[in-house]
Amino acid sequence: METNDCAMCKMLDRYYSGEEERRVVYESEHCFAAYSTKPFAEVHILVVTKRHIPSLFDFTEDDGVIVMDVMRAVRKAMDEVYALKGGCKVEMYTGRFPTFTALKHFHCHVIYDSKVD
Repeated sequence: METNDCAMCKMLDRYYSGEEERRVVYESEHCFAAYSTKPFAEVHILVVTKRHIPSLFDFTEDDGVIVMDVMRAVRKAMDEVYALKGGCKVEMYTGRFPTFTALKHFHCHVIYDSKVD
């Protein structure tokens, strides 16, 4: 975790300081998956890299271990949501278009919302 102006890094700091509740689905040296404390769907699990990586475009060839670990976290989150609801959707933002997200830290959402099929 890094200390900067990044909202996602600050969220991780709050998780680890105990200021913010967390229901962890997966955690490793490289990434973290937990139920969102600000869900936008019926079931919402957030997957985020622990190292500040601004976007999908900012992964390097040396980050292969991190990419694979993110996929493990996404898979664990998918398994969790499938077990609860029988289906899910994975949303991943590239980070280059400010209209899609103001967060400049790579993250994925694993969600289920019966209103949106």
